Amino acid sequence: MVAKDTYKYAYIDAIRGLAIILVVLVHASQNVKPSSSLLTWLMNEGARGVQLFYIASAITLCMSWAARKSDECNPIRNFYIRRFFRIAPMFYVAIAGFIYLNGTLPTYWAPNGIQWWFVPITALFLHGFHPETINSVVPGGWSVAVEMTFYLIFPALMCVRRFSGLALILILCFCLQQFNGWIFLHVFDYGENQKYLVTDVFSFYNFISQVPVFIIGIMAHLFISQHKVLEKRYVALFGAAFAILLAEFWYQSQSLISHHVIAGCLFALFTIFLAYNSAKVLVNRVTVLLGKLSFSMYLIHIAVLKVIGMLGLTALFGEGNKESVLFFLVVLTISAGIACVTYHLIEKPGISLGRKLIYRLEEGRDSVNLKPLPTDVVK
Repeated sequence: MVAKDTYKYAYIDAIRGLAIILVVLVHASQNVKPSSSLLTWLMNEGARGVQLFYIASAITLCMSWAARKSDECNPIRNFYIRRFFRIAPMFYVAIAGFIYLNGTLPTYWAPNGIQWWFVPITALFLHGFHPETINSVVPGGWSVAVEMTFYLIFPALMCVRRFSGLALILILCFCLQQFNGWIFLHVFDYGENQKYLVTDVFSFYNFISQVPVFIIGIMAHLFISQHKVLEKRYVALFGAAFAILLAEFWYQSQSLISHHVIAGCLFALFTIFLAYNSAKVLVNRVTVLLGKLSFSMYLIHIAVLKVIGMLGLTALFGEGNKESVLFFLVVLTISAGIACVTYHLIEKPGISLGRKLIYRLEEGRDSVNLKPLPTDVVK
């Protein structure tokens, strides 16, 4: 029997659309700076768009797993095939493109230059395990490394069916996170002038630092899947939690929970709200379209910023609030335009190739669900 097709909720794409808007916002503002301190803060916090991507990814992966696990002979193998063919084609294009664009000279992310082995390590998605590779070959590629590492443990996490189990895992992740920097300072030996690679870069961008956000995303999915109606008591409880977390996020007070994890909690509550109330101002044609293009846009927008700077066009915008917002809109529009092309020419064929491979491995069984599910568009 052919598996029942799952409904792809528009809010999932909208969440990714909002996430890529945030990511482009922060990077654009670093090139054309606003004059207002409030706008500067808001734009800088666009960096938390990556955590919004993680929440969306965790929820959609859970949706897909629940829909497919009973309809395939080897769901774990098929899961990894889908993930590889969803990410790899566009990411490999990005590797080649950024090597051509940036070369191999020393940078902040790789103060000793891009070594030959950085490229194969990045192509194997293992670049998240070394301070000099995590973000050097593909700018922004650190989040892809974290995502791919999460895929490795995802099937095991799907064995946990209760909030209490996920909460215990989350607490363990928090504990490990506290020793994150200390551990890797003893693993990687750098001189004083390059120690920042561990303390400022690797300790934040690595998987241990980011994995709590994914666990929170899985918990959000568990709530969404178990509650058909958002009862008033949950609305009141979530509203209070959101207000407390927002205050904590705003003041950035020192606490056991990291700033980006607090953002993940806020985004999880926000996503639950959208799951029950898809407000048009947030879930609309623009945000949904940007969500579909978000993975390409994530990789492309940094190259767009680089080329605009090389052509000397960044200076034409000057500095100021209006100028910064205008520059952001220009970069967003150009990135979306290019992403439309790469999405249809690279991403979709890659997804299709993965489906065909799964079909052949499953020997053409009728039970194989080859139709796109929510998880077929990640990041």
